[in-house]
Amino acid sequence: MTVDLERSLINYIWTLLTADTTLKALMGGIVRLYLDWATPDAVFPYLVHRLDIRKNEGTHVVQRATYYLDIWSHNPSANEAYSIRERVVQLLDELIFNTDDVTRVHIEFSTSGSVPEVEQDIWHRATMWELIFRRKSEATAIEGR
Repeated sequence: MTVDLERSLINYIWTLLTADTTLKALMGGIVRLYLDWATPDAVFPYLVHRLDIRKNEGTHVVQRATYYLDIWSHNPSANEAYSIRERVVQLLDELIFNTDDVTRVHIEFSTSGSVPEVEQDIWHRATMWELIFRRKSEATAIEGR
């Protein structure tokens, strides 16, 4: 058990997205997914993600987080970025999963929008997702009472 909730959640999502054969095909054979910021001169298309876990108020087992996933494409049209976004939504929206550290994680799609870029043919789509989950250690402690 890692007890690092953020790492546990990010690793699960990273593995899901980077292993998907359809997403790989849409992204030229490899899903380049970066945490927080892409490397300089990253090969397009690529994804950047981050997670913000909100403070758990009181003794409630249920926690919430916001997951951000940005899609970057360099293409004459926005079609590539839209196709990637469509597949990401298929994979993540209404997904329920568990890890060693969290249980009954539920992901819901919140918003998506275009972020204007100065360079021509650069397409940047920003998505935001809400996560509801339970810390496994706390849930186990409560069940044992």
